[in-house]
Amino acid sequence: MTVRLFPEFDSVSRHSTGRLFQCRIVFALILCFLGLDFFPFPAAQAGEVELEHGTIIRGSLVPILGLTDALASKLEGDVPIQESARTFDGAPIYLVDDGMVRYFVPRRQVVRKNQDQELSRLETFKLPQKVTGRNQMLKTVGSYIDVTDFDKFGRRTVTLNTSKGNLALLQGVTEITPHHLKLTGLKQQWDLGLRTTSIKEDVLDAMLNEAIDHLNPNERIAVARFYIQAGLYLPAGEAFDAIERDFPEYKEKIATYVSELRTLHSQQLLNELNQRRRAGQHRLAQNAIMKFPTNNVAQSILRQIREVQDDYNKQQEQIDKARIRLGELEAEIKDPATRNLLQAYRREVMTQLNFETINRLGAFLNLENDDSLTAQEKLALAYSGWIVGAANVVTDLNTALNLWTARAQVLEYLRTENEQLSDQMLETLSKLEGVSAAVVKQMIPLLPPILDAPVRDITNSFPVHVTDPKAEVPVSYSVLLPIEYDPHHTYPMIVALRPSTLDANSVLDWWGKYKNGPGQSQRRGYIVIAPEYLSKDQVNYEDNVTAHYAVIESIRDARKRFNVDSDRVFLSGHGTGADAAFDIGMSHPDLFAGVMPIAGKTSAFNLHYWQNAKDLPFYIVGGELDRDTLEHNSLVINRMMRYGYDIIYAEYKGRGYESYYEEIHNLFNWMELHQRLKYPKDIEEKILRPIDNRFYWVRTEDLPAKSMQPVTFNSNQRIRARPVELKVNIKIGNVIYVRSGGKINTLWLNPELVDFDKRLEVRIDGQRKFNDFLRPDMKAMLDDFKNRGDRQKLFDARLDFF
Repeated sequence: MTVRLFPEFDSVSRHSTGRLFQCRIVFALILCFLGLDFFPFPAAQAGEVELEHGTIIRGSLVPILGLTDALASKLEGDVPIQESARTFDGAPIYLVDDGMVRYFVPRRQVVRKNQDQELSRLETFKLPQKVTGRNQMLKTVGSYIDVTDFDKFGRRTVTLNTSKGNLALLQGVTEITPHHLKLTGLKQQWDLGLRTTSIKEDVLDAMLNEAIDHLNPNERIAVARFYIQAGLYLPAGEAFDAIERDFPEYKEKIATYVSELRTLHSQQLLNELNQRRRAGQHRLAQNAIMKFPTNNVAQSILRQIREVQDDYNKQQEQIDKARIRLGELEAEIKDPATRNLLQAYRREVMTQLNFETINRLGAFLNLENDDSLTAQEKLALAYSGWIVGAANVVTDLNTALNLWTARAQVLEYLRTENEQLSDQMLETLSKLEGVSAAVVKQMIPLLPPILDAPVRDITNSFPVHVTDPKAEVPVSYSVLLPIEYDPHHTYPMIVALRPSTLDANSVLDWWGKYKNGPGQSQRRGYIVIAPEYLSKDQVNYEDNVTAHYAVIESIRDARKRFNVDSDRVFLSGHGTGADAAFDIGMSHPDLFAGVMPIAGKTSAFNLHYWQNAKDLPFYIVGGELDRDTLEHNSLVINRMMRYGYDIIYAEYKGRGYESYYEEIHNLFNWMELHQRLKYPKDIEEKILRPIDNRFYWVRTEDLPAKSMQPVTFNSNQRIRARPVELKVNIKIGNVIYVRSGGKINTLWLNPELVDFDKRLEVRIDGQRKFNDFLRPDMKAMLDDFKNRGDRQKLFDARLDFF
């Protein structure tokens, strides 16, 4: 077996393995010096923490003062010593060790902790290993060149890429748990873990068979229970079948376990079915219903399956009814011109009517049998609902038909670059009866794609070239769409930045492919794009403006071609891409719902920009032996944790520079719990580059040259300039205060931010610049949407100050 990894660097430094012990000693000495009683930190206990956003992390729980010894010893920031002495909860960070990964989380993010979890009931198996030559200790682990499969004794050979050439090392499994395998170096000091579910099932089975007496039924039962605890239900079922076959007298003894297994497996299948529905994969969901096992399944689960099936049947009945009733009602229309229009519109509706769009006709279907409504009024409900949604329908047919005309004009406006034509379209829109800026705002979320999507085969990735005529440099990206992609379903999106040594398909495959079949992004219903953000032959990320521009333009272009949920766009990267993700995420926090750097390092800009990310969640993954990564990143991450930012740092023990595919399920579970912050009323950001000048609903331009950094910046440089500080606040009384170093400032506003029914005052750097009523501006709204392609964040007005 060859593992696909991301080879890139080789380093020699590493943080201390004894930091937890040293943290406790430093803390004890400080308390003694202050004359306070010292209650030593409790030994690590099995437990769990629940974070504010909903993630639950299980393992041994220890409060710590800092990510590294040096940071812990400083006792910087906001740690109250007296509180720490009494409860130990004053420590700003919790370390949760699950045996394979150390998860660092901010104490302020923890809403519940439990240190009484019972883990002793988990089935665990030992494998004896002969260890020699333990004098050598690996200080860093670079990229893997090759990894063999484990043999039945739990041994394998790992070939590493080092500065001295390839190095083959022998590893052995010493313990197998339902969660992970413990490994050790047989000829060098190297202790690490691997997730149990990452091991091939036949290889795992061979190791377990070697660890037990195959003729002992109780040990065979322990193996079957192990599989249940690991979530490997099919192997568990096979194991119980084999026990019943070899030891028929044990049938009753294992009956309870088999019943538990069936319940867990059916619940797993139900969860998968519901996940398919949420992802818009209705054909797969219906196939799963047809194949769902019904024998010996809990009635509660069968009831949920019936409810899902009934819901699909009801929706199909509505689709069939809509097809029939629209034709019948159309036949009652006497005016030939109106009937011809309705026929054309009905063809579109019939072509696109499915489980994703039937809700647009909800108002029509609820009232299609109402005798108090005329045929014209019922058709108005249907055709207005198709354009602006069932919650915004009208009963006047002429107004409903105007909405279709307006939609055509809006699409043309968004697609044309001819300013004269644009003005004409706006004039046409303004004259249409029943069409206002508010109506156009209702229309935008349901618009077809602004740009064509060059989709040939949605099962594989394909390239896209940004066609924006105003693009400053050529921009391209690759796309991998989810299974059963439907332009009427709204999808979250992952922006994946590749390592410099691999192409875009490497990160697309990591997120969305598995053994040449659909992987997690395709199964869970995520679009993944991989912008080409590095120049040819570029090895290191250089914090450059071009990379930022390529990523931002790729996101905007993808929003215009695909139905992207802009509230759930996540930025990720591996290696060099992770370095870029740190920088781009903190520079443009309003674009993302979260950032997931994997095996990456923070940059000089992050030392200034970390406060920009106060509302931007981070999930960071790295290895204990990957260069000096934690030591390096801690300068930024420790501050974020002490201030209670939404952040998880997962450090794999004994692991180096890898892709960490084992963490992918946790990453998707984490993404499911996050959405971006859209309309903050208090904004405080730092700016060191002209491209980092728009945050949420504010943009500042013409910034002081002395603070702006070069277009291309070496990450090893130190930034000596003082950043420009942008501070914006919306106060009671409908007043906006802006402090900005820029000479030009632009505000995009909507009723979620200010009251359009009251006079608005805007003060910039202490001077009143605006004191009037705002009025919705259709041109401002459409121009901003045309620029950003963001359907979920629309603005009704724009104010420019020079």
